[in-house]
Amino acid sequence: MTVTVLGIGYGADVTTSTAAALAEADVLIGHEVFLNSVRHLAGPDAECFDVLDRATPEEDVFAVRTRVAAERSAAGAKVVIVSGGDPGLLGMAGPALHHLNRTGDRALPDVRVLPGLSAWQYASAELGAPFNGGVAVLSLCLYSHSDEKVARQIRGAALSGLGTVVYMLRHNGEQHPELFPTERPAAEISRRRFTLLRDTYLAERPADTPTYLLDGLGRAEGHTRIGAPLADALDLYEKSGPESVWCLPGEEYEQGAGLIWGTT
Repeated sequence: MTVTVLGIGYGADVTTSTAAALAEADVLIGHEVFLNSVRHLAGPDAECFDVLDRATPEEDVFAVRTRVAAERSAAGAKVVIVSGGDPGLLGMAGPALHHLNRTGDRALPDVRVLPGLSAWQYASAELGAPFNGGVAVLSLCLYSHSDEKVARQIRGAALSGLGTVVYMLRHNGEQHPELFPTERPAAEISRRRFTLLRDTYLAERPADTPTYLLDGLGRAEGHTRIGAPLADALDLYEKSGPESVWCLPGEEYEQGAGLIWGTT
């Protein structure tokens, strides 16, 4: 039994090892958006599907994907779990290993993880090289993270002076309240956490530090990029969506001709 968890990057940026795994797979499981972007790389008889309709608050979609992948693999299929970007950064690799380990699955050593380009790498290239001196990557509204944990991570990143990329500006409960129930409105949680992010960074960085909101990174149809000084970053948040990333350069940066970079 072998399950491959792989990241597809975005658009045409699939790695050679990922393309080979997709071509050999009997079953591909993952988000419909990701599956659609690589369906042309799968064999003509490969099954491609997601399990979102089977998820519940008690068994989230990550657990269901892992369980179904393990079941199909045990039955003899070559199974691939498809993750966007890189599977090891807010992707499917961690949840798959977690759920397989919890079930005591003896096939855990047979799980194969293949890397892919992550959104922060696309953002870095689009902006120039804003994270050349190092980067902190945060997930603002991950369902399992408490306010206390998020606040601690924001504080540590702000104090570090590193360039920062923030994923998941919007809580999953905004799109799927039935799967991600919250005591308070999910939209309220998202906005409050971003405000905390802005205020924490303002305590450590100048108010005119440039920040950016990027959407559609790596997509064949193109992407968008808008900027605002740190003091006005909430204006960017108001334009954000579920796939947006927010970026702030390292404290020692240079800029010119629409690009921003750090040096090492």
